[in-house]
Order: sequence, then structure tokens, then C-alpha cells
Amino acid sequence: MEYKKLFEPENIGKCKIKNRIIMAPMGNINMADPIGRPSLKMIEYFGERAKGGTGLLITGLIPVSYGIDPTVSEDNDTTYFPRIDGSSRTRLSGWRDLTAKVHSFDSKIFIQLTAGLGRVGSPEPALKGKILKSASINKNFYVPQLPHFPFTDRQIKKIVKSFGQSAVNAKVCGFDGVQLHGHEGYLMDQLTSNPWNRRRFGRYSNKFQFAVDVVREIKKRCGEDFPIIYRVDLTQALKESYGDEIFRKRFKGMERTIEEGLEFCKVLYNAGVDAFDVDKGCYDNWFFPHPPAYFEDIPYVKEIAGTLKEYFKKEGIKAKVIAVGKLGKPEVAEDVLDKGYADFVMLGRPLLSDPYWPQKVSEGREKEINHCIGDQEGCIQSFILGGHPCCTVNPYTGFEDCKKVEKASVKKKVAIIGGGPGGCEAAKTAFLRGHEVTLFEKDNMLGGQLIAGSKIKIKHDVERYIKNLNYQMNLLKEKGLDIRYNCEVKKEDLIGKYDVIICANGLSPFVPQIDGMDKIRHIEAREFLKSDMSLPKDVKKVTVIGGGVVGCELAYSLSYEKNVDVTVVEMLPNLMTGVVHSNRSMLLWLMMGLGSPTGKKEDVLKNPIKAYTSSKVIKFEENKVYINANRKRKDPYTPWHTLVPENIHNPFDKKLNPNDVEEIIIDTDYVIFSTGGKASDTLYYELLKEKAAKEIYAIGDAKTPGRAWEAITSANEVARFI
Repeated sequence: MEYKKLFEPENIGKCKIKNRIIMAPMGNINMADPIGRPSLKMIEYFGERAKGGTGLLITGLIPVSYGIDPTVSEDNDTTYFPRIDGSSRTRLSGWRDLTAKVHSFDSKIFIQLTAGLGRVGSPEPALKGKILKSASINKNFYVPQLPHFPFTDRQIKKIVKSFGQSAVNAKVCGFDGVQLHGHEGYLMDQLTSNPWNRRRFGRYSNKFQFAVDVVREIKKRCGEDFPIIYRVDLTQALKESYGDEIFRKRFKGMERTIEEGLEFCKVLYNAGVDAFDVDKGCYDNWFFPHPPAYFEDIPYVKEIAGTLKEYFKKEGIKAKVIAVGKLGKPEVAEDVLDKGYADFVMLGRPLLSDPYWPQKVSEGREKEINHCIGDQEGCIQSFILGGHPCCTVNPYTGFEDCKKVEKASVKKKVAIIGGGPGGCEAAKTAFLRGHEVTLFEKDNMLGGQLIAGSKIKIKHDVERYIKNLNYQMNLLKEKGLDIRYNCEVKKEDLIGKYDVIICANGLSPFVPQIDGMDKIRHIEAREFLKSDMSLPKDVKKVTVIGGGVVGCELAYSLSYEKNVDVTVVEMLPNLMTGVVHSNRSMLLWLMMGLGSPTGKKEDVLKNPIKAYTSSKVIKFEENKVYINANRKRKDPYTPWHTLVPENIHNPFDKKLNPNDVEEIIIDTDYVIFSTGGKASDTLYYELLKEKAAKEIYAIGDAKTPGRAWEAITSANEVARFI
């Protein structure tokens, strides 16, 4: 396929960009030193995407409200964000190095400036005695019991001035323009839209005024030709997400409507904005601005970017429109441009999983793209838990400064047992370093545990990843990588024959022994998925034991694809503990029967999932599951609320009395156990005992059951070391 539109040059203001591909603002949290100066890690991270052919890069958010919004600072006035505000020359040196690196590869770069976090900032400052702030009196997103009080007009004017100073600092450092972070419910969105700005008096009771003042301040300081992109949610889509009853009760019937969003964009254009990066949603329905794998491609591009583009044509507005939201397939991105829904396409996670996406597409090597699987464990959950952005399927993302594939000084014979994502990464990396590599896979294709997961419709991103993984590994096979399919090895096949053995042979499912299991039909989740979710014909009601992400995905898919009644039983207080908020909230939303992965009403569940948390299965009888459920268990379905990481103390979160339980009987025809697994480490320890090779390693689930992120990361580390 030809991609003419993608690789046409286009302007934003007077800034000429070599193609229509823009890197979304992802990254740079915890990629700067404690005073906010960009580190080599951040410079190389953006530099790699410039090398890969992206036309325009945009940094992650850079706050300008230090000393005003307490949530952007940490202890001793340090920060996990980069900084460019104020007059620190020390900070500017890092920014100059960054822009020089990007410009060397004929890419442009804009800085994303944000007013701050407000109600979506960490609650920790309040727990240390500081007063949290927002546009009006609003609840903290993470700990709703903590209030945010209104900024004064004077404080808001200080933020406006800081925007101007930060923008001119960026211009001096070589940035080509500014993107204003006005979406998703962050502070700029709080000050400019209905759900959070309920001010009745003063300059900023006009909800458009703050954004207009910021744009005019930047143009005054930087000149009218210095381009500005405004990142905006055309609507928060709260009513669409949750329906009238929840919308009125929880959100007081307030949001920015699409009509008001269009008017807002017109006002901003007249103030000087040159382009609009437009999506929908906010923290309270985070699955829209951060669409998980469960959504099909471009879930709202036509509705949002297309609507804005048509409105601009009608009004004679010359501002450019940038589409965002699951555009990782090149043919989809090209089609969006060809149909005129937007002038540019914005890629975030696709450029983290493969920085050379543009180059590969332009050269017709689409099958070689390392596709995003949408788990968001590396790109988002990592920095939420204190790390920096990285990527599950690309172990070099966020480590461009320190991870390199270098030829090995001594060529070794390497055996790798298991062709899951970890085993494939180990084989690929060791082979590229010049080792003689044999990869043993017991099945007829590569992908490991992900193959079973890809069997359900909502895991289509994983299915695509597996296809491309097999294609890429077979290219290496043609170059000499020895891949042996349908080959299950024993220790006798390995002892003394290799210099290095890497065990990547996965896990063994764990099924707890519960009274009465012989009285009820049951199966383990992975075995069920391998059978293509084949149910006995008489099954109408299914109980899933285990409410982690696999159990919940399976429960939803059973109802969505098989139209059966499903109940989930989970021992912990919440479903999907530890899962990134956007994925967790969307799956809850789907399970409640409020939305669909296609966006079509006819695909909403007819049988929403029943769920019991803080509950334990005590016995089975024929067609019955007996559970002890805590009487004060939480409502399992609150997708507008997130789970606070365990290292942040929430004084309002009270523990349940484990003895305050009630017995509940669930009618069921079939039970599926999604209760995790144990490392398949027998072979590893046998090889160690026999001293089968000089170097023996275990990676991924063969060492400790976990996510694909741990498996691929550890595989890469080992393969670059041997």
C-alpha cells in the first residue's frame, strides 16, 4: 500500500513539518534531575523517535505552576517533572541539548506546557498539611474525601505569566512551538470547563478566559509567528459514558458538550491557536483519552476530529486538526488523512513500541513493525508506581541512553527453552549479538501465554502482535537463527551441549482444591482459552473464580461472545488490583453494560456481569457455588474511581472485618478457575543441579509469574549480558 498522505509535508502556523506524523506527548516523567533539567535519558528517548522519521515530536507535560499548585512538587521542592519555568540557566542547558538532537534528524519539536494537576494531582501534599487547589471546590480524584479549594484570580494570573515565561524560555532553547495541555481533566481543563469551574465572580468565571489569556500571553512574549497547538477534549463525554442517572447523581449533570467544545476552539483560534489536538474524555472515564487494547481502531476519530474539521471548514477557520486515538495501523492512519478527518495523525504508544514506525512504513516494511499490545503497563503504570515511561514489547524504550545491542566478544552456543515473548526476545537479542542460538518451542507457533489470551475478541491487539512476532522471528530464522517447533526438551537434551541455557518455559496453572469440585464441571482459564472458549451446549450460567485482569477479560468475553450469564468471585477488596487505571476502568465499564469495544449500542452487554469482591468460595454442590462474602464489601463497579498505589497511605480506607460475612449461593452450570499459576522452574533447578552449562538462567514466568513486561525486560538483560 502507498502512504502518500502520511508522508506529505504540512505546516502548523509557519512551522513546516516533513510528514503528517506527530509523536503524542508521552514520556519525560522521571527523566530529569531533581531540579527539572532534562537528563541524557530524556534526550536519547526523544532522539530515537526523531531518528525513526517522526515529523513532529511533543514532550510530555511540563508544569508552570510551581509554588501555586502544590501537587506538582515533592519533598524539598524537588519534582518528577522536567522544568523550564523561571530563570534557571542550569535547566535550560538540558533543553538546548534535546532540541539540537531532534533537529539533527530534520524533525521538529514542541514543548507541552501544563497549568498543573489540580484535582487529579497526588493527594500526598494534603496529607502533609498543604492546601490542595483547583478551579472551584472539587474532590481529589484519588482520595475523594480530600477537598481542593479555589485558586484566587491573582494566583491564576501568576500561572498565566508563568506560561509566557516558560514559552519564551522554550523558544530560546530551540523549540519550534508550544502545545498547551488543556484536556483530560488536568488543571487547564478544570479552569475552562463545566464539571470543575463553577466560579460565579471574577475574571475566570468566564470559562474560556483562562485559556485565551494563556494564548495571548505566549504570543505576546514569543511573537505571533510562534505556533501553538491546543490539546483539548471536545467533550468530557461523561453522560455518554455513564448514562443519565449516574451523570446527574455523580457529575451533577455537568460537562463540556461537543457544541460548546466547537465554540471554545473557535474562540481559541481567534486568540491565536494554530492547531488543535482533539480527543474526548477525562480522568473519570480515562479509557477515552487513553484508549486500551479493548477498543477497536479509531474509536472516536471521525466523531471528534472529523466533527472539528467539518466545523472549521464551515466557519472558514484555517487551524489544523490533529487526530489521536488508536492509529497504530498504518493503513488506518492513512485512511483518516485520506478521508479528511484530520490534517495530521498523532501516535503515542505505537512510537514507544517501535520508534522506527515511520521509516518502516515509508519503506514498505509494515510487517516488521513491533506493535503495541495496549497493556499500558510500561508506558503509564510504570511512572505511576515511581518509574519512568518504558514499554512492554520494546525493552529499549526509556533506556536508549544505556541499552545497546553490541557484538559479543566470544561467540557462544545458546539454548532457549520456550518461545513466548521472553524467549523470543532472548533469542533475537542473542542472535543479533552473534551467538549461535537454538530456540526450542513445544507448540507450532511462537507467542507462549499470549496466544491463549489472543483468542478473545477484545484482545485483537495481542493477536496482531503475535502475527508480527512470528513474521519477524521467521525472518531471523532465514538468516540462521535455529527455531525448532513442536519440540519439548528435557534436561538430557541439554546437558553439556550448550554454553548458555535460558529457561523461558512459562508457568503451570494453579487451581485451588475446594470441597465438592467433583460435583461440578470446571476448567482452568488458560485451558479454556486454548479450547477457543468451547462451552458445553447446555451451559447458560458460568462462574469465574478469580477477579484479576485475566478473569475479568474472560468473564466479559463469555457474556459478549457467548451470551451467557457470568458471575465473578474475587477474594481481594477490588477487581483487577494493580491493573493500570485506563484498562481497569474500561473493563469495568464494559462489564457493567454501559459501553462496548466497537462504540455501537447494539454491542453493549445484554447480561452485565455480577461480581462479588472480598469473597471466598467455600464449597461446590451440583450446579451451585457457595461463597462467604463480606457484608461491607465495596461496590465492585466504580470505573470513575481509581485504586491508590499501596505505597500511598489513604487514611480514609478502612479495613473490613474478615469475620463479618454472609453465605451466598450462586446458581451455575460451569466454573472457570482464573487463579494464577506457579513458575515452571523444575527444569531450571534440574539444570543447575546437573551443572548442565556454564551459564544457566530463568526468565519471565519460569522464574516468577508476572506480566509480559517482566519477561521481555529480563530476557533482554540476560541476552545483552551473555
